[in-house]
Amino acid sequence: MNKLAILTNAKNIRFWGKLFALKHDYYVVEGEVDYFEELSLPYHYEARGKGVNKNVYWVTTNLLEDWIQLPDANPEHIKAAKRFKHI
Repeated sequence: MNKLAILTNAKNIRFWGKLFALKHDYYVVEGEVDYFEELSLPYHYEARGKGVNKNVYWVTTNLLEDWIQLPDANPEHIKAAKRFKHI
């Protein structure tokens, strides 16, 4: 996690948790990254660093390998997540 913080220039990095899946388990880390440029987003999307996209998340299946940054959440992701009741 220290290496991830140095490579991404992230702050407030913390271990978020472990997700158990069928083929692999996923380790999740969350942190905050400063963004200086604003991209033109549709009006109902929240920019990075604000709202639901305040934190950035990285995942890996092996703690010794590289971390993959997850994309920002958009309204379609939120709607899909609300449909899950229990798995």
